[in-house]
Formats: sequence, C-alpha cells, structure tokens
Amino acid sequence: MVEKEPAQEFEKDVREGEKIPKVVTTARWLFVLLGVIWLVFGIWSITQTGGEGSSVPAAIFWIIAILMFVNALLLIWIGWGIGRGNRLYYYFGLLLLAGNIFLTFTDEFGLFDLMTLIINVALLVLLIATRAKYLEN
Repeated sequence: MVEKEPAQEFEKDVREGEKIPKVVTTARWLFVLLGVIWLVFGIWSITQTGGEGSSVPAAIFWIIAILMFVNALLLIWIGWGIGRGNRLYYYFGLLLLAGNIFLTFTDEFGLFDLMTLIINVALLVLLIATRAKYLEN
C-alpha cells in the first residue's frame, strides 16, 4: 500500500469535501461573513449617495461603494478557495486582511470599523497560527 504525503491527503480531502479541518471551515466562514458585511455596507452606502446637503459628490460615494463590492467579492472568493491545496488563496487572504486592517485606520473610526477590525484581526491571527493547514506540501 502506497502511503500518501500529508499535503496530498489534505488536498484530496478538501477537494472531495471530506475531513475538512474545523479551523479551515472556520476561516472560510469568516471570509464569507466579512464579504457579506461588506456587501451590505456597500448597498447601504449607495442609498446614502448625494443626499441633500452632502458635501461629498455622489461620484465619490459610487467609487467607494464599488471598492466595497470588489472587497466583498475578493473575500468571498478567498473563502471559497482557501484550504483547497493552492497557496495563492492563503497568501492573497493574508494580504487582503492586512490591507483591510490598515485601511480601517485611514478614515473615521466607528462601530462598523470596530466590527470589521475585530473579525479581520481574528481571522488574520487564525490563519497565521494555523498556517500549516494551508502550506503543507
């Protein structure tokens, strides 16, 4: 009987949907949760565009909303792909989380920022602490 390397076994299990480690499932759902939060906030931002008395042009609101939707789609895409045996998802996820954490502090800081910051930091720590689940060869 030929013994498989751990990474091959992990990749096989994840692709077949069997024995996915709980930490990977948790990371996936946290990415999806963040994506949904950004989608909702993007929709809310569109409803706020160009209100009377607003000093911010409507075009700026639309640009920001589009960036929120792109961020949401990237988070959901990483949530779908992470743990599938491709390191690209892991590294891109780290990069996106680090960028989101940095950008949280570049504007006004409110309840939404605190909520996403907590999830971003928790997910970043989770990914770093369990990197072996994603980087096995």
